[in-house]
Amino acid sequence: MAAFTALLAVSCAISAGAWRATGPFGGDAEVIRVVPRQRDFVVAASRNGLIHQSKNGGASWENVFFPPQLSGVLHALEIDPRESGTWYVGFEAENARMSGVYRTSNGGHTWELLPASQGIAVWSLALWKKNPDVIAAGAADGVFLSKDRGASWKRISPPGDAELKPVVSLAFHPDTADTLYAGTTHLPWKTVDGGATWKSIHTGMLDDSDVFSIQVDALKPDRVFASACSGVYGSLDAAAHWKKLETPPGAFRTYFVAIDPRKTDTVFAGTTTGLLKSENSGKAWRVVSPHAVRAIAFDPFVSGRIFFASSSGGLLLSTDGGTTIRDINNGFTNRNFTTLAGAGGVLYSSSVYEPVSGGLYRSDNMAFRWSRAGALEHDQILLTAVAPDAARTVYAAGYRNLFESRDGGTIWTAKPLPATATRISAVLPLPEGITLLGTDAGLFRRQNDSTWVQTAPGNIQKLESSGKNLVTVIAQSTALASHDGGVTWRTCGAPGGSAVWYALNFDPGNEALALAATPAGLYRSVDGCATWTEVRSGLAAQTVTLVLFHPTRPGMVFASQGGQVFESADGGLRWSPLEDEPHGGSGPLSLFIFPSDPDRLFALFPRRGVYSTSLGGEKGVQ
Repeated sequence: MAAFTALLAVSCAISAGAWRATGPFGGDAEVIRVVPRQRDFVVAASRNGLIHQSKNGGASWENVFFPPQLSGVLHALEIDPRESGTWYVGFEAENARMSGVYRTSNGGHTWELLPASQGIAVWSLALWKKNPDVIAAGAADGVFLSKDRGASWKRISPPGDAELKPVVSLAFHPDTADTLYAGTTHLPWKTVDGGATWKSIHTGMLDDSDVFSIQVDALKPDRVFASACSGVYGSLDAAAHWKKLETPPGAFRTYFVAIDPRKTDTVFAGTTTGLLKSENSGKAWRVVSPHAVRAIAFDPFVSGRIFFASSSGGLLLSTDGGTTIRDINNGFTNRNFTTLAGAGGVLYSSSVYEPVSGGLYRSDNMAFRWSRAGALEHDQILLTAVAPDAARTVYAAGYRNLFESRDGGTIWTAKPLPATATRISAVLPLPEGITLLGTDAGLFRRQNDSTWVQTAPGNIQKLESSGKNLVTVIAQSTALASHDGGVTWRTCGAPGGSAVWYALNFDPGNEALALAATPAGLYRSVDGCATWTEVRSGLAAQTVTLVLFHPTRPGMVFASQGGQVFESADGGLRWSPLEDEPHGGSGPLSLFIFPSDPDRLFALFPRRGVYSTSLGGEKGVQ
């Protein structure tokens, strides 16, 4: 926790020349807010804590480092209407001590977990517009109130009331902070005396409705809308009575409801059937987008400009008041990425568990643009590999099956597995139609469409290529190397006595030189992986997850440790961090360099996608 606290104070701005996000853009977005005092400034966030900002009206986005990203759930994000750089985030972390309200006062360069909120799983936030020092936080165990910008908090809901928790939505009365609406998983509640007493306000609402949002009309405060799992509700008497508003068939679950501040008869609702718009206060609705929209933000500077966050379409924009909507995902990425592979100038990346947009993505121009190639029918692409001498021949492995595509991932053909294999763990195509397959029943090899032949036993974990015919295998407790394309294998010595390997890679220009990534750090061999010495110059004695030798520059090598990418120009003896590290967080899942484009390194980061960075001119041991 001490290290985490120190991290909060570190400046996280992206300097010039940093890694460049290339995509594939899009994915799951949860929250979007317009910065009230700065034109074209928009902030968006995802449930897993990735935050992005745009300073050009959504034309492009850049990641803002948020310390607990990918370690819990970001439920809420609000911006102080007086200060463009003051943002509040409500977070529920896997580690309870990292839960609470986070605040930045400089637009995300540094963050602090407000001490009085630490340990509170915050599900919703509301700032009172008349005085944004007054903040309400809805938590897993009730409602909390701060009157000093979060410096101190007071519980204002009865701690023993099981019905008034968890609090998933909040809304202040525009004229008095003593009146506060709270939506829970057990219907809505209201206080008119600052939390001294609470009243359930569910007359007219279906019982046991999760109330995801509450919207109070700023001009007519008695006019209130609510969105719930049972639909959209409206009230004209300050929520004393609700009327269920008829929405199109299928639109039963409603994630949010919002009033257009310029045209208060215009109301939007995000539902299971898509985004709805009504121009007569909810009497009639029409679907304006099929995407599952979770949040909305009206631009105070530009009439008709509305921003949306969608779990299926990413970030969306309308410039005509919601009549037409298009995506604006350039720079925004939040996908379940699995692999990165490439050959012949063509890159492939895959994502899983995205019903609308998951599958295989392809770039034919060194990651400058990506397009969705296709998906497997009734399966997910967990592993991807490309034939090094045929860039359009792609292999994809699902949970139980192997597929091949000869057209860059559009059309797939199922391929038979070895009879004894039940799980695929690695696929590695080699030149001349050779394919190696790692499974729970051992390592198998075949050429073209011949029968699979087992060439090594064990529960195979990983396959790596270090040139045309030099291949390495990591099994459950050992590592093997082959110099003849996987026909014969020899066992490598154990680095540091460890039976755990994360990566093993040889220098294509010097096959006696190898590096091994282990939980205890990086190890180096100069006798073809028979014996090892530990490497500590620039690296710590802690987990190294990836190692990649440059395919055309002998002695140049890259490794990942502690969320950073390091480089060495002397065969792994001395190491230094790559300049312009990409805004903190988890390290890469994969590293890749095209032999035909030796000055560029590609990295696939969890959820954030493929980044690239320049390696400069010729370096390395000659």
